[in-house]
Amino acid sequence: MERFMLIVREDLKKIGRLKTEDRFAEGPDMTDWIKSLIESGNYIGGEPLAIKGRYVTQNEVLSDGPFIEAKEGISGYDIILAENLEQATSIAQSCPMVQQGFAIREVRPIQPFIFKTPE
Repeated sequence: MERFMLIVREDLKKIGRLKTEDRFAEGPDMTDWIKSLIESGNYIGGEPLAIKGRYVTQNEVLSDGPFIEAKEGISGYDIILAENLEQATSIAQSCPMVQQGFAIREVRPIQPFIFKTPE
């Protein structure tokens, strides 16, 4: 099994205007979908992300970075196990947020990081 990140992309301007409790009340209930992934052994974890944050570059830190100005941005993630990219894509397509048009899921394999040891 391989690990995949299912990145949630939503309209940040729209959800940024909502109170936290309203943000989650407007979308579909994700509970049964997550439970089904846990029961099938495919779910590792995930969480929604706050809309506010910092955008960090080599020379500056912006408190209202370009991600705030963008219409669509990352609003959450899930980490899953799947046999391959096709199965991970199928799992992402079954997400209630995708099926009801609330969000787009980007499916990305998680590549193991290889640490360099000092010589």
